[in-house]
Amino acid sequence: MPDEPIVERPEGSKDDAEKDDPKKDFKYIRWDATGVVAHLTLNRPKQNIMNIEMLREMARAINGLSRREDVRLILLDAAPECEGYFSLGVGAEGYTQQMVFQMMDAFHSVLHAMMEIAKPVLAVVEGIASGAGAELAAFCDLVVATENAQFRQPEIKLGVFPPLGAVVYPRVIGPRRAMELLLTGDAISAVQAQQMGLVNRVVPREKLKETVEALVKRISEQSGPVLTLLKRVMFEGTWRPFQEALKRAQDLYLNQLFELQDSQEGLRALIEKRKPVWKNR
Repeated sequence: MPDEPIVERPEGSKDDAEKDDPKKDFKYIRWDATGVVAHLTLNRPKQNIMNIEMLREMARAINGLSRREDVRLILLDAAPECEGYFSLGVGAEGYTQQMVFQMMDAFHSVLHAMMEIAKPVLAVVEGIASGAGAELAAFCDLVVATENAQFRQPEIKLGVFPPLGAVVYPRVIGPRRAMELLLTGDAISAVQAQQMGLVNRVVPREKLKETVEALVKRISEQSGPVLTLLKRVMFEGTWRPFQEALKRAQDLYLNQLFELQDSQEGLRALIEKRKPVWKNR
């Protein structure tokens, strides 16, 4: 994964950086917010399957930047130990009726942290980004992917749908492409993702480090507060009324989707490692 460029921090920011950097007790992520680029690395080898604790760590790390005007950018990537995977999304337990609300709440806390902090977020995707992993990348402001990257939203094949993806993708890649992506559950390549507008740049693996470093350097040279304000304005213009749409998606997901027999059948089939048999009810 790419190293952060060396950029001089504003005078007097060191104490704040040390105070707001809670990396010492993280278990599932690596977090370095000591410079102008905050580096968040998903670190649950090998597939970076998200659990509630991991998601809460991510939200806590990002929220810790609330007083850091010197931080220009958040860089999100996967640990080298997770080679071949950005993230396979949430585990099977996250789809059960007993855990779905807690898992969704934890996942949304990460997105709300990204919204509130209003720092541009650059995702570096190498390998597979599936389910919530793909949604997380889609929610970021910039995405650089390697040629072997792959994006998947397979939920429809399990008798469910991604509530965040149903809100995010129409805004990012357009409603028709979003419908095809979510209705088929088919994986898309990095090149296809770039053509759709989901990815900014696709590069060979050997060019990833220099590409990300150059982009990070260009952005981190700008004014931190201006970058924050720019993101807020662009977010408002792109996503409003996002909260209402997300709330509606969550309501349908929790209160109607999980009443369907097919959604329960999809989960059983996942756990039993077999093909689901739909009853269409």
